[in-house]
Amino acid sequence: MVKRKQVEQQPKLKLYYFNIKGKGEPIRLFCKYAGLALDDYRFASRDEFNDLKKKLAFGQVPLLDVDDGTHQLVQSSAILRYLSKLANMYPDDPIVAAKVDAALDQETDAFTGATVATYSARFGIPLDDKGKARCYDILSTEVLPRHLGDIEALLTLSPTGWVAGTPEPTAADFVWYCRFAQYLPDNSKHFAPHLSSLENYPACQGLVDQMSKLEAVQEFYAPKEGGGK
Repeated sequence: MVKRKQVEQQPKLKLYYFNIKGKGEPIRLFCKYAGLALDDYRFASRDEFNDLKKKLAFGQVPLLDVDDGTHQLVQSSAILRYLSKLANMYPDDPIVAAKVDAALDQETDAFTGATVATYSARFGIPLDDKGKARCYDILSTEVLPRHLGDIEALLTLSPTGWVAGTPEPTAADFVWYCRFAQYLPDNSKHFAPHLSSLENYPACQGLVDQMSKLEAVQEFYAPKEGGGK
């Protein structure tokens, strides 16, 4: 696959997020692939986030600051859609664009249960350890297999290996890649082994393999001088 050129005319972009992968990683990877210069700011402490939280539209990060505070965008899917349009990577065909949007929104649906189980108090559903364990069991045996099966079916039918059948990866592919390659393995203690390994989902594993071969992704994860990324 041909490496994309750096976007020459773009606004100044600064991402505010924690020093973890989470919801920030698809944005970081997308910008790297799309050729968008991104100032990847990671909070030094929780207190730093709490100070910023009071000024945020919905009290959450990721936050994408555009042109030194001229605009502040929140919600990771909205940020990725904006960046896609900025990099001319949002499909012109409204049907294809809707398929990308559907796959992007489906990622949120698929992992809502896991998010609630992890941050139950935030959602007004306080769970003790026994309750959380029960949630993760249902997620492993019923919920996630269904959702991953749906994405597996889309990828199996895709002529390109990307979730919407596009010639190159879209924002939706980056969010699913991060879930498959990072979130599930990193949280393997909560989920059945076949979910973390993707052993029953060869097309999903194929997306991981295809994404991992992208030059931009390899460069992003290559060791840097002095350590870190």
